[in-house]
Amino acid sequence: MLTYILIGIVSIIGILILISCNNKPKKETTDKTQQTGRTAEQNPYGDMRKMALTVSPEQLGFLIPEDSIKVYGIITDLDMNGGTATVVTYLTGDASIYLSSGGGFIGAGQHESVKKVTKEFVDNGHLISFKGKQYENTDLPTNGNANFYFLSNSKNTKITESIVKMESGESEFSKLFVDLNNVMTEIRLKSGQ
Repeated sequence: MLTYILIGIVSIIGILILISCNNKPKKETTDKTQQTGRTAEQNPYGDMRKMALTVSPEQLGFLIPEDSIKVYGIITDLDMNGGTATVVTYLTGDASIYLSSGGGFIGAGQHESVKKVTKEFVDNGHLISFKGKQYENTDLPTNGNANFYFLSNSKNTKITESIVKMESGESEFSKLFVDLNNVMTEIRLKSGQ
């Protein structure tokens, strides 16, 4: 199990390094561009992340009965030492990874293996979502933390936890992190084909 976690983390770090090496030199940014993560080249990361966090169940094609509570998406931000990887997962099986550097993998849920692990991740995350707290802002994580945003038809909740603590199994959210790594590994494998 630890092997899968390490493969996932190494994959994300490798992707971030590859993308940062291939990026053109950035132009000077203003205070506003530093806050939004945009450069003069108009990095789409901020807009894509915002869209992922605000999608409704109806937009995904879900009709959730009013008398039930259902998590239909988990958006996970991972602090990667100066950059952020955002893993977008929905109960439909749709999955993507957005990198704050501007790269990523979009539409990986078209592959059956990705769709399967993504649905399981979101479905299993439903019970954990009740341990989260309602949030007003969607700040990016810092200091080696991960933010899990649970989107539901009732109330949206957030859990922030140390990546190192989850990797070592010392967190009550370690299983959630292992499941997330399974999703990221499948996305990486299918994106390399």
